[in-house]
Amino acid sequence: MNLKITSVLIANRGEIARRIIRSCRDMGIRTVAVYSDADTGSPHVKEADSAIRLSGTAPTDTYLRGDLLVAAARKAGADAVHPGYGFLSENADFARQCEDAGLVFVGPTSTTIELMGDKLRSKALMSEIGVPVLQGFDLTP
Repeated sequence: MNLKITSVLIANRGEIARRIIRSCRDMGIRTVAVYSDADTGSPHVKEADSAIRLSGTAPTDTYLRGDLLVAAARKAGADAVHPGYGFLSENADFARQCEDAGLVFVGPTSTTIELMGDKLRSKALMSEIGVPVLQGFDLTP
């Protein structure tokens, strides 16, 4: 499968969004910022190629709403979503929403995020495939 990303919605704000915008620009990829009412005049909004407003001010009503972010990506014609760092980058449900919408999630797959979020399962898997792991106590029944 040959994926050519041409446009990325950045599901984050502030300095991390600005860094992603610069990297995308260097790679010739169009950027779409999202912003809440409180961030209307923020630098990341001005620096992106386009921006979509997420109505509201609280992060739980805007930046952390996967459904709104996926809808914004579709509206903007983005073919990928970059979660930035933090909560969304480790959220398997959000990654799955992107995957289900046919968007490239810039990061691990939803399955990988789920697996790596369970430290006991991930350690067992790494051990099974021969990756050296630190020995500790075993919590299996």
